[in-house]
Amino acid sequence: MVNTANSVPEALQASLNEMAEQSADCKEQVVELLNGEQPAKSRLVDLAYTQCTWWEGCYYCRDEAKQWHRVKCFI
Repeated sequence: MVNTANSVPEALQASLNEMAEQSADCKEQVVELLNGEQPAKSRLVDLAYTQCTWWEGCYYCRDEAKQWHRVKCFI
């Protein structure tokens, strides 16, 4: 169900784990953001991920296996 092409390198996994511990979960914000422009991806985030965080211009979400995936970036 989760797209492994958007998985992030191990070093970034560690940084995102630290970031997620220090900041509030923004999963609902990501779901709402994507709902208007990418409804299917919004549903995927809602169902497949347990937590999301913002880091350096991108939203990343973590799955049940505690692996982070890049979901949406802003350039």
